[in-house]
Amino acid sequence: VVSPLATVSATMMNVLYAGIDNPISISVPGVPSNMISARLKNGNGTLTRNGNGFICKPANVGEKVVIAVTANQEGRQQSMGEYEFRVRQLPDPTPFIEYKDENGNTQRYRGGGTPISKKNLMSASGIIAAIDDGLLDTEFRVISFETSFFDQSGNAVPEVSNGTNFSNRQKQRFDQLGRGRRFYIQRVKAVGPDGIERQLTTALEVIMN
Repeated sequence: VVSPLATVSATMMNVLYAGIDNPISISVPGVPSNMISARLKNGNGTLTRNGNGFICKPANVGEKVVIAVTANQEGRQQSMGEYEFRVRQLPDPTPFIEYKDENGNTQRYRGGGTPISKKNLMSASGIIAAIDDGLLDTEFRVISFETSFFDQSGNAVPEVSNGTNFSNRQKQRFDQLGRGRRFYIQRVKAVGPDGIERQLTTALEVIMN
């Protein structure tokens, strides 16, 4: 009996996220990659070969993924072990405003005290929510959001958009804002490829230039 020799690792921080493609690296010392096979033992999602590696797309959050590895050795399929991974929910995305600058390049406005020109704001169709940290790079579908303006008495005036685009009333409010005025985009509801709807706790502060 040969002890399990396979090395299985997720290439994204050793974490599998539900609903998206997770690159998986599988190797067995002394065995070429094309002689290595793998399958999901418990059926939580899919596992497919991708070049010299694999792509695992778990279906259910909280349900473990078990990967069974075999290797072709002298014409015989030999088990190289089973490996378990926990499946997590995708983290919340960040909301931002996407627009084209004067050179036609796509820009993402994230607030943080930086102003945006009225021209760029008015040209934007709405807001986007995504994880773009260089690892996950996952877009979410925005279901609804709210903009909060403040009148001269300091009272909040909310406007709701049922979808990803700015409503006509929100656009009218933008057009009325002068330089230095600000409003907030909040209560953003979005759903990711994992099918889980969430309300984002992050608010986007928009300052007019």
